[in-house]
Amino acid sequence: MDWSKEYPHKYEIDVEFYLPSDDSNDFVETKLHLYSTYPLVKLDREFNRQVNPQHIGGQRHAIVTNNYDSTILRISCRHVGGYHKGDPLITEARKTLQHILGMNVRNNYWSGGKAPEQYKLLFVLPDSGNIPIMVEKGNTYYKLMNQRIKKDNLLYTISRYLFRACSEKDGVKLLTFLMGMLELPENINYVLENRVPYHFFDSNTRTKVNCRINAKLIGVNEVAIEVSDGIWGSLSVSELDTMVNTFYHGHKRSARWNNCSPRTLWTRTMGEEPSESQLDLMKEFLVQNRTKDLIENRAKELMDSLVVKYPNRINIIDNSYPLNTAGTRIVSQKIMFVSGKMCDWAIVERGGSDTQKVRVYVWKDDSWSGSICIDNIHSNSSLGDQFAARALALLNDNLTVKLVHTISRHINEDVLSGEKESRCFIPITELDKDSMNWSERFK
Repeated sequence: MDWSKEYPHKYEIDVEFYLPSDDSNDFVETKLHLYSTYPLVKLDREFNRQVNPQHIGGQRHAIVTNNYDSTILRISCRHVGGYHKGDPLITEARKTLQHILGMNVRNNYWSGGKAPEQYKLLFVLPDSGNIPIMVEKGNTYYKLMNQRIKKDNLLYTISRYLFRACSEKDGVKLLTFLMGMLELPENINYVLENRVPYHFFDSNTRTKVNCRINAKLIGVNEVAIEVSDGIWGSLSVSELDTMVNTFYHGHKRSARWNNCSPRTLWTRTMGEEPSESQLDLMKEFLVQNRTKDLIENRAKELMDSLVVKYPNRINIIDNSYPLNTAGTRIVSQKIMFVSGKMCDWAIVERGGSDTQKVRVYVWKDDSWSGSICIDNIHSNSSLGDQFAARALALLNDNLTVKLVHTISRHINEDVLSGEKESRCFIPITELDKDSMNWSERFK
């Protein structure tokens, strides 16, 4: 279909999503024809041969390369610093789309590519049936497929749609996926899986309480949340979306939700004010659901479940040692031993950066070699999650060593080639806190 009359500007784009790995050439891609009622300066070769802003992407690639006949749009994650919230690749895709479309750009048009007050966009995937995805911007609103939508939700929806198109070529299935995201915004999907983030100031202890509240979808446009033990209130999808923006993303624009107290939360969800006894019970319930406690308990359960699932390949010991010569300060640490397909491994608790709360060692030439640098891409992963993630990867160390380039230098060539295995002289299932001087081994 010819869209040139209504959309005079057309851009043929190869969208490349670079997967979070050590291989800088590991990406998936899809073709996109982008139609617009206004010129997109970032995609115009006459103004920009390449675009590579410092605040977007992993800085391994220019995000835009404008060739004579087409454009390459690259979306990648940064590997240093980590991400605190959300899917890193989709987060970068959202930022990249906002940048190239000129949405929320303060510069003037020709230097920064600021979008006009009103415009229309059309996203067409030529390899997936050429189904048009329409975006409209008015003076005070955004629309996606003729449905009003917040700007952030619009950008996240298009980002996920493009990423899904890299693997799904059926246009009807892609459209169904898109419409599903329109019904439930990104924030609502997040809280249904991870609970609703909330915080309040406890006047009794003079501390800030960060907690999580259970949520269940009970209607097309209604979500129930557990405000107290066994007591459920409800909010509309739009109200809950704004609440999550306030308490999870830190937005300050909503006067209705900013600094919302437990009393106000009860009133909004239940339709009436709580009694003093109900309010006290609510606060105690929220304190029992502190975010930190929930994360630590879940991570501990995950670590213990790995030992149960792999009793012959994973072992956890609790070690302690004096921090000073007088022995007045005792440090406790967990050590997880993993028997991989090539080597034996030790994962040791340490005090370090948010992306590296544990050290990894490998058995090599009758001793533990390391520590080995393995970073998390997220900066808010708990200690237990970091233990579990590394343990699961090292169970299949023959594959992990090919994906994480910092590991292979600590392993002998005959082990890498499969000629022999590198095992501790004591089977890992028999190791305990007295088997070795662990504080000396893992300095």
